Amino acid sequence: MSLRLRVVVAIAVLLLSGSIVGTALAGWQAKQVLREELAAALAGGRQTVTGAFASLARSDDPSRDLGRLVGSFDGNRHLRAALLDSRGRLVRQSHPLPADSAPDWFAALFHPGESRLALPVPAPANGVFVLTPLAANDVAAIWAEFIDLAAVLSLSLVLGSGLVWLTVGQALRPLSDYSAAFLRIGSGDYSAKVREAGPSELVRLGRGVNDMAGRLAAMQATTQRLEEQLRTLQDEERADLARDLHDEIGPHLFAVNVDAAMARRLIGEGRAEEALKQVESIQAAVGHTQRLVRDILGRLRPTELIELGLKAAIDELVAFWSARQPGIAFSVQVPDDEALPLADEIRETVYRVIQEALNNAVRHGRPGGIEVVVSRLHGGDILARVSDDGAPSGKPDGAGFGLRGMRERVAGAGGRLTVGRGQNGGGWTVAARLSPFPRADAHEPASLVQVSGA
Repeated sequence: MSLRLRVVVAIAVLLLSGSIVGTALAGWQAKQVLREELAAALAGGRQTVTGAFASLARSDDPSRDLGRLVGSFDGNRHLRAALLDSRGRLVRQSHPLPADSAPDWFAALFHPGESRLALPVPAPANGVFVLTPLAANDVAAIWAEFIDLAAVLSLSLVLGSGLVWLTVGQALRPLSDYSAAFLRIGSGDYSAKVREAGPSELVRLGRGVNDMAGRLAAMQATTQRLEEQLRTLQDEERADLARDLHDEIGPHLFAVNVDAAMARRLIGEGRAEEALKQVESIQAAVGHTQRLVRDILGRLRPTELIELGLKAAIDELVAFWSARQPGIAFSVQVPDDEALPLADEIRETVYRVIQEALNNAVRHGRPGGIEVVVSRLHGGDILARVSDDGAPSGKPDGAGFGLRGMRERVAGAGGRLTVGRGQNGGGWTVAARLSPFPRADAHEPASLVQVSGA
């Protein structure tokens, strides 16, 4: 059963129940009124008969007067008078007002019961004067009123149900649009919109559906963008790895191969001392290759961050770039992990932000000095900042994927990332502000990057 039909049926049942109760109450009141009217008519008839009996002793023709007394009740709608002789035989009775008909079952409901009044006729006449209350006319009038009331109530029930059907249907019409929109949203079509119409409750529901669809569409766009960024970053990382393997490890492995072949030839010729020098060269090349492999593994997965803590990982990262860029002066201010306890997610985020900021500063800024700072602010938040004094011209890496990756990582941890010019307009400053522990709503998509001047 649809919601619309349920509402109409419930209201129809309520109206019908009220009509039945109201009709029953009205019938009970009508029965009480009928009893009172019959009792009053009987009392009035008794008074009339008693008065006639008082003057009967002075009458020159009692039979005639008794006949007239019975005839005085002709046309009475409430009473029927009858004169019986001393043996109980009917002498004469009145002719009451003709009664309209009512169903037997209805008449039985309002039957007042036997309450006739028998008055003995005083001397010199003999017999019994009987007054019998009549309810047929009143019951017929009540039946007519009942028919009218039932017709009015039935018409009201039909019209009321029809009006409720139309009103509820008009009010719930937007629900069909909402249902279709939910089906589209459930199938992944977040462009679905509904018309915000109808009662205020449905208007708010429609607004909520549209807001939800908009948020889901934004989340889908963000997810697609992140997937594209991830693929691009993976391609860049693969290119970096390929370049390192080609430029660094490849030549050393080639040198090891050449030295091994030379050593073999020298040993075959009996030139052991010269072959030993080739073996030493092989050992040096293998050691250098091992260091390169450790550096690559450190970039892929900072084992120092897991095993030694945040400070040691950042120191190792700075040492990596300091060895390759001896002309850059690095300044590192990172407290020990005991003094700055952080959740694993926040530690990873701080490390990745500093790693990417250092990569950008070294590769693109040509700086003379780089400052790395990790500290706790007065409000309890964590500040991770990388500043350089590189070339003031150009833009930060905001148009590329490095800064976008930092933005999404910091936003995912519920933090705020800012990028601006360094002091005196030179270089760039990248700063991430995070709570020491991630919040429950930290993964909602948000644009938290600001690019501004210092």
